[in-house]
Amino acid sequence: MNKMDLRKKVMYTISTGLLAGTLSLAPMGASSVAEAGGWDIVGSILGTVSQATAESEAVRYEILRWSNSPKNQQSTLDSSISKNGIDTDVEHNERVSRVLNQLIDRGNYAMEPNSLPFRWRVINSDEWNAGCYPTDYIEVNSALVKDLTSDDALAGVLAHEMIHGLHQHMANDAAQQVLYQYGAGLLTMNADYIQATLSNYLTNYVTIKNTSNISEADADESGFYLLASAGFNPGGFPIETCRMAQMDKSNRGILTEIFTGVYDHPASQKRFNQAEQRMEEYGYNHVKVKNGNEVYIDGQYLMTATEGNGLEDWENAYLIAGGISKGIHDYHSAYAWNFGSKDFLNDRAYDTLRDALSNAELAAKFQTMLENAYSLDVTDKEHRNTKVKLKQAEKERNDKIAAHKAEVMAPENAGAYRAHCDSYLDMELNKLAFKEAEKALTADPNSYIQNGNMARAYSALNDDYKEKHDSFNDEYSRKAIEFNEKALNIANSNSINDTYWLYTNMALYQQQAGNYTLSNEAALTAIAMQPDKEKNYRRIGYNSLKLGDREGAIKYYKMCLAHGGNLSSVPEEIVAEVQANSTTIDDIISDNE
Repeated sequence: MNKMDLRKKVMYTISTGLLAGTLSLAPMGASSVAEAGGWDIVGSILGTVSQATAESEAVRYEILRWSNSPKNQQSTLDSSISKNGIDTDVEHNERVSRVLNQLIDRGNYAMEPNSLPFRWRVINSDEWNAGCYPTDYIEVNSALVKDLTSDDALAGVLAHEMIHGLHQHMANDAAQQVLYQYGAGLLTMNADYIQATLSNYLTNYVTIKNTSNISEADADESGFYLLASAGFNPGGFPIETCRMAQMDKSNRGILTEIFTGVYDHPASQKRFNQAEQRMEEYGYNHVKVKNGNEVYIDGQYLMTATEGNGLEDWENAYLIAGGISKGIHDYHSAYAWNFGSKDFLNDRAYDTLRDALSNAELAAKFQTMLENAYSLDVTDKEHRNTKVKLKQAEKERNDKIAAHKAEVMAPENAGAYRAHCDSYLDMELNKLAFKEAEKALTADPNSYIQNGNMARAYSALNDDYKEKHDSFNDEYSRKAIEFNEKALNIANSNSINDTYWLYTNMALYQQQAGNYTLSNEAALTAIAMQPDKEKNYRRIGYNSLKLGDREGAIKYYKMCLAHGGNLSSVPEEIVAEVQANSTTIDDIISDNE
């Protein structure tokens, strides 16, 4: 099959399907395999395996290439909103932003260089749903936000979706579908059939579904650890898996069935059991919820949770148990919990546990049980071995992430981050541009290009600040100048001549800082390098007027016009004098035509 034909089919499927948000289902049945003799069939199958592998990788490549575009990310976002409209509930939007920002800022994860910073919107939809598109845009439906009143449960859903993006599940799974369909279609596979395969796959991908596929399992497992590393209550994950199961059949006593292990939806039951087990293991298997609302420590009854704070009794039970697990995980001893002090459980993740322990008798009972739990980790062989094993598994997970972080932050990836930054600057999404500039600089801190790019990012933030406050931010100005100076020092010390843009930008940064004389010096240096550019003449004209040099301002604005500048850029107070006896490129063209 012609590779360009495949590429066109894949890109058509992606662009029409993902941008529109829906895809028409294509028939999945493969044509019959042509009849052939035994050895002919074997040879054909061997050839098909090689072809399938190449085309599978081509599908993955094209999806990743298309997804690695801030403009396509924006198109995905716009299409998502156009389907149902934006949710205008301020509380919903604040909650989703608060939770996602905590996951992004505090979570332990590595993001691929060909992935984009996450963006999200809360969509006005009655469907209990959320999804992460391959462009790292997360769509969250208002019905889900309204139902999950616990931020920790909401964090479970959003961490799950982040993992789909971080691990690039859509590209990997879509490519895998090509291999699966080759297994069914063998010699009859063609570009049309691949398109049909992708259409079916992508149609059903961007949604929370109770499936048992590898990617869903990975999103659950890695999502749990992302949630926990970001400081959320580990009990949030069992809550969200339970809530998701409730969406299956709303007219049944599903919770009772789940808690007793007799629920007849294997995937949902398994996901809940795994979430519950991970919560327990996070606290080294000391705490457990039984019968839906009873909390036990090392097999001893602690309390029965009740409804409150907008949550049902079973939800509070898992937040109490999750808080205990988190504390045992984070604190090396019962003493470190600071019982009786103002610092006792002062993190938001412990709110439900702290409220429950406002009962003095229960608090005393809990402290005794907690001290015994820490003692068992030392004196009891089974508990000791369990803790060692779980801590070793955690170390291996964290070491793997750390190694991958180092890999994706290698100098050779700085250009990818800078390309993202450039696109976001063009789209005037300056906060996102700044994040990508930071990545580029982290990857290659001694590059004059990345230091100069960091200066551009600070300057863009400064423009945003001025738009809101009608003045520039001193710290942003200082940082822009600082990084640009470092870029110039690196370039000059290495005899690099590519410095025109740095001097031109320095003129802007010094102007933003109100250093008009220094701005002129930088602009004059840039003019000496490229005298045909109007930008620096215009800047000197503006600075001169600020410095009280009217004649200098008129002179340089005339030079600006002579080099293609626009008369509208000239301040009204001197426009007549600048226009007098000045010749512009437009004038020259007009004289000839």
